[in-house]
Amino acid sequence: MQQKRRYIRKKLKPKIKIFIFVLLSLFIIHTGSNLLKLPHASKNEISDKTSTQVENKNIDQSSVFPKEVYGVPVYTKLIDINTSARPGKKRIIKYIVIHETDNFENGVGAYNHATFLKNNNKSPTSWHYTVDDKEIYHHIPDDERANHAGDKEGNDYGIGIELCVNEDGDFNQTFDNATKLVAYLLKSYNLDISAIKTHHDFTGKECPHNILKSNRLGEFKEKVRYYLNI
Repeated sequence: MQQKRRYIRKKLKPKIKIFIFVLLSLFIIHTGSNLLKLPHASKNEISDKTSTQVENKNIDQSSVFPKEVYGVPVYTKLIDINTSARPGKKRIIKYIVIHETDNFENGVGAYNHATFLKNNNKSPTSWHYTVDDKEIYHHIPDDERANHAGDKEGNDYGIGIELCVNEDGDFNQTFDNATKLVAYLLKSYNLDISAIKTHHDFTGKECPHNILKSNRLGEFKEKVRYYLNI
């Protein structure tokens, strides 16, 4: 009888070891699965959400087409695409670049510049908006490159805005209308005041001439801040 018991124990011993090994393995797997749900996994989830938000910031930069900004009418008169003036190259937006037209001829306002750009699209020179004392014209979608800053960085990432300086216009009103447009664009593309640049910042050219000559750039930015808070 004792021999039989010893024989049975001898036969069962390996099976018991296997059984215990399986139980331990299941326990380890279960414990490891639960560990994945602890705080370090949450950090990965937060990291993923954060990176998604950063990506969405760029995705959300598709061009706006305002009809008015703070009461100033905006008219869209786009240059034909796939031309020298509007190659249609998409980009992200980092800057708002301020210029002046330096065209002092009477009657040459935003509409005239819009017509000129549309009819002379074989020239590589172009910009996104022209502002005068009454209205604003939009020439190229904001999320497309234009050639206005004389510099790759400014052209690739900047929205070019030209302020009219025609002698029969009210430049102070043009100045104010431009600050309204800039405030609207900063809000639209989630940019801050530091994104405001001038042509001078990229190439050293004395442009926007009147604003720089009269030291009004600080005033320009303060007015933008005012409209941002409305």
